[in-house]
Amino acid sequence: MKNLLKRVSSLFLAFILLFSLGSCKYVSSYKAIGLVRSQTNHSLETSFYSLEGQLVYKLKKTDNKNDGQISYSIEVEQGEIIIYYDIYSEKEKLVEVSSNQSVNDKGGYIEGGKSVYIIIEAKNSARGKVKIELNN
Repeated sequence: MKNLLKRVSSLFLAFILLFSLGSCKYVSSYKAIGLVRSQTNHSLETSFYSLEGQLVYKLKKTDNKNDGQISYSIEVEQGEIIIYYDIYSEKEKLVEVSSNQSVNDKGGYIEGGKSVYIIIEAKNSARGKVKIELNN
């Protein structure tokens, strides 16, 4: 009886673990030096000395009545940063910034009250900053 209880509880825990891991659509996976991250419900700010890999944020356009665009400000001294967004289970490129470039613009389309994944992909990036705002 004790052995059966252990098996049942182990299977239950394994099921919960697999379900929770399977429900994550995007996962952050990166190597960084001097990474500073700040996030609110509708905005994010990230700065770094060195970054390689993928950072994922989930934001929500809290202005329910108005649709809008994603405001972004990105700069990188070395390497490349590509920003994607996913609002309807479809990953779309928002902007790409290369060495010694900075961009301050708006793009994409966000419906009021909707959640959106912001995916930052960095390739050999150094000394950069990313700011994104949904309620503009």
